[in-house]
Amino acid sequence: MKKLCVSLIIYLTASICLGQSVVSTPSSYQSGFGRQAATTQSTQMADQEANLKSALSDRFMLNQSMANFKFTENIHAKSRGAKEVALFRTVSPAVVLITTEDSLGTGSLISSKGELLTNWHVVGSNKEVGVIFKPERDTQKVTKNDIYRGVVVKIDQVADLALIKLVEWPANRQPVRLGGSDEISIGSDVHAIGHPRGESWTYTKGVISQFRNDYQWSGGKEALKHKADVIQTQTPINPGNSGGPLLAESGKMIGVNSFKTGDSEGLNFAVSIDDVKNFLSRKTDRYSSSTEQAKSSKCEWKTVYEGKSEDKASDVISFDTQCSGKADLEIVKPIDASKPFYLRADRNLDGKIDLLVLSYTRNEKWSFSYWDNDFDGKWDAVGFHPDGELKASRFEDYQAYVARTAKSK
Repeated sequence: MKKLCVSLIIYLTASICLGQSVVSTPSSYQSGFGRQAATTQSTQMADQEANLKSALSDRFMLNQSMANFKFTENIHAKSRGAKEVALFRTVSPAVVLITTEDSLGTGSLISSKGELLTNWHVVGSNKEVGVIFKPERDTQKVTKNDIYRGVVVKIDQVADLALIKLVEWPANRQPVRLGGSDEISIGSDVHAIGHPRGESWTYTKGVISQFRNDYQWSGGKEALKHKADVIQTQTPINPGNSGGPLLAESGKMIGVNSFKTGDSEGLNFAVSIDDVKNFLSRKTDRYSSSTEQAKSSKCEWKTVYEGKSEDKASDVISFDTQCSGKADLEIVKPIDASKPFYLRADRNLDGKIDLLVLSYTRNEKWSFSYWDNDFDGKWDAVGFHPDGELKASRFEDYQAYVARTAKSK
């Protein structure tokens, strides 16, 4: 038992580039689950519970996260001159839209390693977010197929900052350069790019009104108290701008646009670049209180079955992940070396498979997945796993994928 459990952990934590693509017949991997939890001894999968359960809750990445975003046919900047146009064209490809299940905000690509900077209140308690980059052509329409998965790797509730790591992102995107406090001067022009009220990649310009040390404010659903050095600007900021870059004339980031004072005009604030750099250099999370958020209690995962499939053609390990008393997730390893490993799951407990993840390389690394997110028995999306993790790094509409791959044959 221990040996197989260790093998399962290796299956779900390995790393690899995407192997072959496929438009196979996933129905050949589908069936219901007939095993009951009482048939074998229960085993808690503590190391895998959070990993698997999080992976099985990906519906928001494909559906709900896009509800508040106003996709536009033409994405452009309303600039005042050639200098502003040049700044927008240089920086905007590194400015992203960040979506969660119930909100949206802005972020900036700040490194060639796929690191994004934004506000903590943009990501909230989410461990993962959807990320969309500006299309290369202004006339190109953005769709939910353009969502990349971002993992929240560090937060600072005090300064209202968060760092996100991408698994993959569009090629040829230059990060926003970080400036210094020497570029913060009262009266100097500053620029912002963001998504105010869902209006994508909007450019605004203003001036620095003041610099305020140890400024305190509160906001968000949790009404947490924040404290940081902030830049007060006349640059318009609205919901959706949060987390985006405040830029000096050089095009370098000197702050993170974070909040405004009520309905007042011209009272907009950005967390200063020095606080940003302190956050980036800090190795641990920082919370607004000494007590971290309490972890909710969860049911214990149980191993339902471990052995051969009924036809003796595969090794199988089955789990009850929702404490329902029956199996709802299986890892299957066919003995035939020409067939892929696969994971299949019944996320809504209706007895039907609505998630299928395959490993074509058969070396404990995941490659490709199928998703039925409205549970109607038809695949809605496919997922890509270039890092070998169980969670897909991006998704594509299933029908669009089938059409695209059929064309390439």
